Amino acid sequence: MSESPDPGITDQSQSSAPPSGAHTLVRQLRAEGVRHVFGVPGAQIMGMLDALYDYPDIAFITNRHEQGSGYMADGYARVTGRPGVLATVPGVGVYNAGAAIATAYACSYPVLLLAGQVSRDKIGKNTGILHEVHDQLEILRPITKWAHRELDGARLGAAVHEAFGQMLSNRPQPASLEFPPEALAEPGSSGVLPPARRDQPAVDLKAVSKAAEFAAAAASPLIIAGGGAVGGDAYAEVTALAERIQAAVLVTREGKAAIDNRHPLFVGSTWANTRRLADVYGSADLVIAIGTRLEGYTLRPGQRLIRIDVDPSRLADRQDVALLGDAREVLAALTGELEMAGPRPSSRSAEVARMREALVSKLREFPQTPIVDALRAAIPDDAVIAGGTTTVGYMCHAYLPIHSPRGYLSTSYMGTLGFSLAMGLGAKLGAPDRPVVTISGDGGFLFGATELATAVQYGLNTINVVFNDNAYGNPNREQHEDWGGRAIGTELINPDFVAFARSFGVEGVKVSDPDSLSAAIKDALSHEGPTLIEYPHERLPYVFRDPPREAAAKRSGQ
Repeated sequence: MSESPDPGITDQSQSSAPPSGAHTLVRQLRAEGVRHVFGVPGAQIMGMLDALYDYPDIAFITNRHEQGSGYMADGYARVTGRPGVLATVPGVGVYNAGAAIATAYACSYPVLLLAGQVSRDKIGKNTGILHEVHDQLEILRPITKWAHRELDGARLGAAVHEAFGQMLSNRPQPASLEFPPEALAEPGSSGVLPPARRDQPAVDLKAVSKAAEFAAAAASPLIIAGGGAVGGDAYAEVTALAERIQAAVLVTREGKAAIDNRHPLFVGSTWANTRRLADVYGSADLVIAIGTRLEGYTLRPGQRLIRIDVDPSRLADRQDVALLGDAREVLAALTGELEMAGPRPSSRSAEVARMREALVSKLREFPQTPIVDALRAAIPDDAVIAGGTTTVGYMCHAYLPIHSPRGYLSTSYMGTLGFSLAMGLGAKLGAPDRPVVTISGDGGFLFGATELATAVQYGLNTINVVFNDNAYGNPNREQHEDWGGRAIGTELINPDFVAFARSFGVEGVKVSDPDSLSAAIKDALSHEGPTLIEYPHERLPYVFRDPPREAAAKRSGQ
């Protein structure tokens, strides 16, 4: 692919001298559509920051920790569908960002880590130079789709282009590009490459026809929509297929935004507990799994399985029909084929409503559900909600209805503590017209609470709810329920969260019940700056266990 001249906006970019490697890198970021880079400044990336100074249409967003940079880049990618970009120093900066990169990897979102390196002649020498670690690429390979070290400043633009091509094609996941400071300083390339194109596998129409045959013959089909349906923007296509074959729809944590949860064919979340879902699973004669690992699901005798995924490794076994490709394209082809297969089946809305009620009736017995109801009552339908790794967050996974595309953020199987605040900030930057609400526990919130300063600095008006039980609540509850009350390491001393928030210039308020929580969120929606809402509470039960009354009866032997 040939390079083209860059229009440039600086004296250097318009001079006859070749641009630096750093300018080559930044120009290619700009060509790829990047308008924000998140990070913490440091020695080995200073040349890149200096080049960014010449391109004010790319904003450098300064975080208070590299983990926050990674989560902001991830949140930005999730709501926009475009890659998020962060920059760190090598070694400790990369390590700090690691949890966020691993989260994006688990959830299949495109995040580019631009990682500095030590001096070219010191790489791998173990000399003890600043920020040196042994073989940084090997640290990153398990949590990235593509990891590359570029030593030549003239090739930095091509390396950025390759990173974007890797992230955007097939299953999106993070990529990393590292470079030594000399590559940033030496002469680069004077041109830029056109933006990387999204490369997806062609839809196998013969496999689609076979899938349509199975779907048309099914009496009680079930769709399980995962993160691939959301990341693939297949919201309308999931709904159209469900309506065409009258399929009940379950969603995973990452798939919660795959269909409006008010739809009459929506059953609920797979996070509601496999045992409670036994009737939903067992009654299906056909399962259509869209962009999900199907973790925890066991195919029942006589059930057929159609799997739709852009990642061929997910289609290695255990299905009757494998449909490789982008979820939106495959679903559109499948629904189109079904339109020629005969009349639509009778409505299953009443049957699905009974399934849904059976599922949520158990969840309503938990004390978290009035809290989640209060959240939903106050939060606008088009909001983005980051459901944290906390006891109330778990109930959000299982019970909180989501009504709009790309409207729910979680960490999938990575289960990362402390992501909500920063990821919500990235989401707000990417979707400034959508309300953003983050949900954290007190323990996880303090992982990255200083990003409140980032919220104020860049005018990111998120609403941040902190549920405070003065503990790492989930392990603390487990110690009390399963380990005879031998609590160790799980009880916390916390700041005054309201005063803490106000010290950053953030509006802070404490509430005591669901009604006051709902009122506080409504007030915050009209506030011009970010808001923190603290909700103190006692120890709460785990959503995956029996409801409190059933659990108490079992403990007493009744």
